[in-house]
Amino acid sequence: MKNRVVLLASMFVNMGIGLIMPITTLFIHEKLKQSLVVAGYVLMGFSIAMVLGNLLGGFLLDRWRVKGTHYLGGIIVIGSLAIIALYPIWPLYAFIVVFYGLGLGILNSAVNGYIAYLQKKDNAIFTNAYWLANVGMGVSTFLSGILFSIGIRAVFLSSMFLFIITIIMIIFYFKPIEQKRKTKKDSIGKIGRDEKSLVSLGIICLTVIIVWIGYEQWNSNISVLMLSKGISVQKYSFLFTISTLEIIIFQPLMRPLFKSSFKSEKKRVILGVLMFALSYLLILNATTYWRFILGITALSIGDILALTTLPALLNRYANDSNRASIQSVSSTAGSLGRSLGPLMGGYIISQYSYNILFIMIFSAHLILLPLIMSLKKSIGFDGERGK
Repeated sequence: MKNRVVLLASMFVNMGIGLIMPITTLFIHEKLKQSLVVAGYVLMGFSIAMVLGNLLGGFLLDRWRVKGTHYLGGIIVIGSLAIIALYPIWPLYAFIVVFYGLGLGILNSAVNGYIAYLQKKDNAIFTNAYWLANVGMGVSTFLSGILFSIGIRAVFLSSMFLFIITIIMIIFYFKPIEQKRKTKKDSIGKIGRDEKSLVSLGIICLTVIIVWIGYEQWNSNISVLMLSKGISVQKYSFLFTISTLEIIIFQPLMRPLFKSSFKSEKKRVILGVLMFALSYLLILNATTYWRFILGITALSIGDILALTTLPALLNRYANDSNRASIQSVSSTAGSLGRSLGPLMGGYIISQYSYNILFIMIFSAHLILLPLIMSLKKSIGFDGERGK
């Protein structure tokens, strides 16, 4: 595995997210004595700040300094966690969590943008980063509950320690990258080329949005469905343990089956979207636990095939003056899908039914297929043909 330190830094960022986010609603509601509605608004503020941070981080990495962008995000994150650890009180907590989201977006976007530059010499780096992110997220969400039982400060200080290690790695091990500064030619280019690239970027971002709108049903509304069928909360939670294990085990096994080429990456995304669609068909009228296990397994395979490949496919439409910015747009699309998913799902369920929701999500995934098939080999904004 090449670029191990960069991949570890990416994993630690995801672990920092995984330590804090699972207990945020619980902490606001149980310890700070605020309503679930208030907790929802705080999380919405965090999500909006992270979206802005993603866009800002990508912009700064492409147009300012590489390490400077990482340091800016890291300082905001570490400073926010230090304040929360010292003063975990209301309403200070709400404001600092939003500020934390901004720094996290900048740092996350900077690390992903840096990986996008390295992908030119390491074709497997996106796949490896996603695999390690799942490992880190699985470990951190498990530790989050244990640390929370010790004390809220233990959660924040542990997360802060992870981000400090990440910044140390960036200081000593992140090497300079060759960036092509944006010129007038890059900005204008040929209109035909730009239009084709923008349409392709739009299709990929739409894919990310729809995939995450569906994915979020598993994190939110499906839990209510399972409880209504007499399936316990513990069994619902265990679905995600199954999913994490499947991703960790099967992703390295699937990697040799696909070459690193535009055609192969497009094929992987198509197969992944099909598996995502299948996961919702498998739980139509489901009343038994094994049906939900089949559904989450199909979802995990779709995750392995599509979500690990979309950043690499997106990177083929970038050049050395905009790689980080384009990756940040994808991150923003993912955040938008995650934000819309529970809200849209809840509305459709309340107006119609779970089955109508699953059929609509299934159909939306099928509509994506011809759009993904229409993607052509890119001619980047700098005129270089994608490989």
